[in-house]
Amino acid sequence: MLSEWVARQDLGYAGLLMGAEEFHAIGETRERYELVNGVVVMSPSPTPQHWRIIREVLRQIDAFSGPGGVDPYVETDLYIESKMVFRPDLCVYAKAPSKRPPSRLAEAPDLVVEVNSPGNKSYDLVTKREVYERFGVREYWSIDPWDPNEPAGLRVRAWRREGGRLVELPTGSESLRSVAIAGFVLDFTPLRELAGP
Repeated sequence: MLSEWVARQDLGYAGLLMGAEEFHAIGETRERYELVNGVVVMSPSPTPQHWRIIREVLRQIDAFSGPGGVDPYVETDLYIESKMVFRPDLCVYAKAPSKRPPSRLAEAPDLVVEVNSPGNKSYDLVTKREVYERFGVREYWSIDPWDPNEPAGLRVRAWRREGGRLVELPTGSESLRSVAIAGFVLDFTPLRELAGP
């Protein structure tokens, strides 16, 4: 296998062509890889600010005790198709976690949350959104903590599945109510405290 040869040569995997099965065979790495249209793409690790925003969203989800529970996954590979594996910031399933976690995520999450980095907005807002729509994700949130057009620096966008498509809906100024995770409301106040340069 080409990926084994590359690993032995200590060249890394970024830029290689492969399918999802070979991608998964790589296993855990220090680098953050995704498979996009059969090409291994590497993105930098989250900054401390980026990670704190993810952690705050996760904290609010973990504190939520809705009917049936939720099953969240942070920075976990999501198998989408034979040449597409993303690593969303957060995937949430609207069901109680099983005692044994799945060997890999291959089912469309009910909610996907991505925190934009300054250089990846189009990737999150266009490419990933379109792929999540085709995959069947019920709700997609994009959190931009560095939006210069917002007074507090924070902009949250939400798309919800309607008629087989992810349709952008207006978000409130203080919170965002999830449709996919019934009863869950994301409070923007602590996110604003973490946002901005």
